[in-house]
Amino acid sequence: MAVPKEKKTQSSKQKKGSKKEKKNIVQSIWQYLKEVRSEFRKVMWPNRDEITTSTIVVFVTVAFFVTFTFIFDLIFSGSFNRLLPLIGG
Repeated sequence: MAVPKEKKTQSSKQKKGSKKEKKNIVQSIWQYLKEVRSEFRKVMWPNRDEITTSTIVVFVTVAFFVTFTFIFDLIFSGSFNRLLPLIGG
């Protein structure tokens, strides 16, 4: 099966179309940025008290899990250190 070759007239049309595409791309980007700005205005941003409360919750949660992990690490490392000589290691 033979594939038909593209004509030169198509490439000249594509060149003309690329100018319109560039304008459309710029307009599309500009429209997108306008919509982003509009959406940011609709966002309910947290106030200072909410941020403080959330930050404290995060710190307490992290401290809890760090302590939890540290305690289990001590337990398991101590257990392995006592079992290793019994196994012959």
